[in-house]
Amino acid sequence: MLLQGNPPTGGQSQPGAAQPHQGDHGFDISHILHMLAERWKLILAVSIAGLVLGIATALLTTPQYRASTLMQFDPGSTDVLEPGKNGQARVRGPSGEAIATQIGLLQSESLARQVAQDLNLVAMPEFGGDSGTLEQRTDRATAILRGSTSAEVVKGSTLIRVNAVSNDPAMSARIANALSRGHISANIERRFNASSYARKFLSDQLTRTKGALEESERNLNSYAISAGMFRQSGQNNEGKTVEGASLAQTDLSKLNDALKQAEINRIAAEQRYRKSEVDFAGDVAASVSPMIQQRAELQAQYDEKSKIYKPDYPTMIELKARIDRLDSSIASERKRSNTNKRAELYGEYQAAVRIEAELRQKVAEAKGEVVLDRSRSIQYNILQREADTNRALYDALLQRYKEVGVAGGIGQSEVSLVDEAKAPGGPFRPRPLVNAIVGLIAGLSLGVGLALALQLLFDTIAEPRDVRSKLHLSVLGAIPMEPDSRPPMEALADRKSELSEAYHSVRTALKFARPEGLPSSLLVSSTRPAEGKSTSAYAIALTVAKLGSKVLLIDADLRKPTFASSRKDGHGLGYLLNSDDPLLPLIEKTKTDNLSLLPVGRFTGSAADLLSSNRLPLLIKEAADAFDMVVIDAPPVLGLADAPLLASVAEATVLVVESGRSRTADVQEMVRRLADAGAHLAGVILTKISIKRGRYGYGYGYGFYGSEADERGAITEAARRIDVA
Repeated sequence: MLLQGNPPTGGQSQPGAAQPHQGDHGFDISHILHMLAERWKLILAVSIAGLVLGIATALLTTPQYRASTLMQFDPGSTDVLEPGKNGQARVRGPSGEAIATQIGLLQSESLARQVAQDLNLVAMPEFGGDSGTLEQRTDRATAILRGSTSAEVVKGSTLIRVNAVSNDPAMSARIANALSRGHISANIERRFNASSYARKFLSDQLTRTKGALEESERNLNSYAISAGMFRQSGQNNEGKTVEGASLAQTDLSKLNDALKQAEINRIAAEQRYRKSEVDFAGDVAASVSPMIQQRAELQAQYDEKSKIYKPDYPTMIELKARIDRLDSSIASERKRSNTNKRAELYGEYQAAVRIEAELRQKVAEAKGEVVLDRSRSIQYNILQREADTNRALYDALLQRYKEVGVAGGIGQSEVSLVDEAKAPGGPFRPRPLVNAIVGLIAGLSLGVGLALALQLLFDTIAEPRDVRSKLHLSVLGAIPMEPDSRPPMEALADRKSELSEAYHSVRTALKFARPEGLPSSLLVSSTRPAEGKSTSAYAIALTVAKLGSKVLLIDADLRKPTFASSRKDGHGLGYLLNSDDPLLPLIEKTKTDNLSLLPVGRFTGSAADLLSSNRLPLLIKEAADAFDMVVIDAPPVLGLADAPLLASVAEATVLVVESGRSRTADVQEMVRRLADAGAHLAGVILTKISIKRGRYGYGYGYGFYGSEADERGAITEAARRIDVA
């Protein structure tokens, strides 16, 4: 059967190589139950310890008695300092915050101290102690009282249950009743003190506000007098007295009205006067019309005759004299027609003009006065607003003071006592049965938790099912520990031993693991030293050789060889990797028929460099051609490259995992590295399945059982037995 040549590059696996799953699917129910079954003794021990502890606690605990009072929280009282709409008192409804406040007050230190003093608990040794000052004993009694009392809300209601716990049933009832009554008294006292404080506070505020109001009104009045600002007062729609416009503004308004009326009067007088001129002109024209007509006729005659006669002609002089006399008569008639009534209308018109001018002058003066008044009004308005603010504040405080005075007499408490506490008939703790059940459940939970924690902290490959579920690989064999701790070589020589039978099963599993049967070259490696890797390689080679097949066992651990050689020249695998010499002359016969050995021998150079050379696959191919099966004892994977390099040229690879010691993550990492190198993973051999396991070291020698010294002794014995016959 031909082998692969050089190792594959790029981390790609060869065709047909096993590709195990690297992820862990986690715990399933069956796995968890199996794990708990393995640690049933731990779980049982912790559960019994919890049960015993619960019963012991119940038996050793002093009996305690609990008494309870029932109180009702009624938040429907009026709020004297915060009125609602329309001046009505605001009513507070029940809320979680209000009830929580009552719970906090019931558990307050001041209330506990008051109850301790009322019940004289300071003088009782179980509360106040036997030593210390009065203040120290009071503090001690208060602390004990607060620790032994509690308050809780009855679900779905405004009821509060107050509990008190004591070694004496009568004392527990006294404490619960005193705590409830003390809380009610303190509630009433706080309300009364709050009302008294509010009245005193409002009284002081009223006094100060009244003084500020009087001062602001005096300042406003003084400024108005000094600035000559006088305003008219009136009432608004609500009946309150308010200030109107100033006198200057009032005068200006009146003068404007008078000026408008004067303009109307002047226009009317002017119109009457103008109309009288037209009327009088008509009257005059009617009286002088004949004379004007006569004059026109004389003027026409004069003009006609002036064409014939000269002006000094007697006829012309006479006509001229007659015309002049008519003109004089017309003028006299017109002058006479200007009667006293027209003169009177003209006088009225002139008077109206004079009154309008005077009013215009006064309006201009009033406007100037208003401008000055407005500049003075800025400071006046500031003082006015200050006075109005103080007046509004004084009225509000006065109204609030009256409300507080009315509500201050209310002595109702928000909390009332519904049921008083009575001395209990029996203790409420301890309860042995409950303590036992709780202890058992707690112990069981702790035991299961410890078992799971141990499983998580020590997650190892312990049994074949772990190999299948966590590594997803086949289990070729489960190798047990010898009951009498015999050396492995002696156990392998005994065909009836459990160890020998187990490796026969491994050989059979390898035969049926592949359709082709046993591989021509088989690599055996492990995660760490002392897992039984070398013994497994020898046992597989031994069992196959006993079937009559020619087997070559190659010790490929160049760093820490396992099998000794009797050659004096020291030639072996290391020498062959550095040379081109043939393989067969360096193979040594052993005392076992059909089993040969190729030791490491002496060599120079780096182990990784030798195994990385092209000579390695050629040597394995040459060995496979000469033997029926080649078993390679490789070093552990660890962090080295030796095992992956060897696995890449072997036809199949077997992993040796020590039961209960190899961490799952380490084995998974080993499987991943071998798979990335192109190894054909045939399966896993689970070794050392036993309760007792020795202490293992890394010297770096590999053995199977016991300590490192025992392992080296066993390997030495193996070397003697497989030495040259």
